[in-house]
Amino acid sequence: MEVEAEASPCSGLFSPVTSDSQSPNPYGSVASRRLGLKNSIQTNFGDDYVFQIASCQEISTLAVSLSTNALKFYSPETGQYMGECKGHEGTIHEISFSVPSSPQVICSCSSDGTVRAWDTRNFKQISALRGSASQEMFTFSFGGSNGNLLAAGSNAQVLLWDWRNSKQVACLEESHMDDVTQVKFAPNQQSKLISAAVDGLVCVFDTDGDIDEDSHLLSVMNAETSVAKMGFFGNMYQKLWCLTHIETLSVWDWNDGSRELNLEDARSLATDKWNLDHGALSAVR
Repeated sequence: MEVEAEASPCSGLFSPVTSDSQSPNPYGSVASRRLGLKNSIQTNFGDDYVFQIASCQEISTLAVSLSTNALKFYSPETGQYMGECKGHEGTIHEISFSVPSSPQVICSCSSDGTVRAWDTRNFKQISALRGSASQEMFTFSFGGSNGNLLAAGSNAQVLLWDWRNSKQVACLEESHMDDVTQVKFAPNQQSKLISAAVDGLVCVFDTDGDIDEDSHLLSVMNAETSVAKMGFFGNMYQKLWCLTHIETLSVWDWNDGSRELNLEDARSLATDKWNLDHGALSAVR
């Protein structure tokens, strides 16, 4: 059986690809996938450590953000070091190849209060969006009905810019009471923006028209503890998963705000599943 892990077209994650059959689950995804090592890369990180990996298959580039506040780039096929981007003056919280129609551009946000765009062809900074001097930027997402919005999460605020002219179009500061750890535009409804924060709240905004919280906050869900990560899944991306900082996992229908699943022991369940699968594979071998 051939097993490999390939980069998704342009993203901040990897999409696993396997040759064995997969059975769908009720949410329209797959029940399980078995991964194997496709390639390894000899790095030059030294004593530095990696925060995040992002890949873009279209330009065959792998990016990593490091504890030195730099981004380094490699070829996922050959492992060759390609170059680095420097400029951030604080911890890099998120990186992603997600600029519309620009696969060669990677964006990053940092505790220095900026969201920066870099051209991977020459490793130069091409733009920087800034909040106030005291703000950190924890997360960002591109979307909007016309694909022209960049949303970012900072200290109890959701900021939105028109990324084409770098003009700030909204500052939503009444919905969250603590650091906004995640912002994401819904894949199949690009005008809908979902934010999540340390306060445990998950908010849904409509970003069409002149954006304000009085008329554009559609719903609020309560995960009951600080949200670390979230993402969409399902046939119509109507489901939202939320992983908290204490490793509980919940599943929501974000259209109607209902919670469909809550796992308070997500880590132990995942560990048990891993041990079961690994033990079964070892027995076969």
